[in-house]
Amino acid sequence: MIRFKEFRTLTPYDPFMSGDNLSFFVGGYFPKADLMRILRGGMSIPSDEIMASEFPSVKQRKGMVPFLTLYSRCNNVREHIFDVTVRPYLEINFFFPVTYTHMGEARLCSFMPLLYLDRLFHTIGGCLLGLRKQFHPNLRFTETDTLCSFNIPNILSASFPDDSMEEAEEVDPFFAQIITKPTLTYSYFHKTDFYTTRVFDFKKVCKASADIAWNYKGTVIKSDEYTFCNFAEYSFTVSQAMSYKKYFHP
Repeated sequence: MIRFKEFRTLTPYDPFMSGDNLSFFVGGYFPKADLMRILRGGMSIPSDEIMASEFPSVKQRKGMVPFLTLYSRCNNVREHIFDVTVRPYLEINFFFPVTYTHMGEARLCSFMPLLYLDRLFHTIGGCLLGLRKQFHPNLRFTETDTLCSFNIPNILSASFPDDSMEEAEEVDPFFAQIITKPTLTYSYFHKTDFYTTRVFDFKKVCKASADIAWNYKGTVIKSDEYTFCNFAEYSFTVSQAMSYKKYFHP
């Protein structure tokens, strides 16, 4: 545990949690009409002009919005305040570009509507911190000689063939750009929070292919010719969750 004197000098932007991930970054498209139904107060879908300006590498499709899914094996994850390193776990999270408007100010953010985890303790801890986590004890990662896969029965299946892996210099620009935006969540306590996610120290990056089927609130998203994917090994930090005022006007 850090000392009180050190705690007093921490800012909300300092790392609250850090760790190492092995992740598949998957880019896909979600119907705008269905996304509108899950957005919360103050959130809207960015205009085509903003999307083209902020994410120039990603193809714009009529009636669709691009989004990122991270399929991760998380290791060496440390909670900094109490200096606790948690057990390795599986996590699947989603990032959607949204515009958040508050008192006339419009901010481009990455909305994370939920996270799937396979550990109950991590799920409860995350929910108390303002994250919208879901515990799925049947979330499984499988690795064979030919592919890796993540599966939650009746909700999600994702497989990544080994023979599709091709060394790359960096992850797709869309992935890097959407993660650098302020992360926006809407907690189970009906509270909108913001925090900073950083990814760095990429040790391995590959192009990959993905076979995906995800059922979210009746909307079924499947991989197609527009799906794009990277595999990467990297480190990350996450700040504590904050209110709009505390995050943007400290």
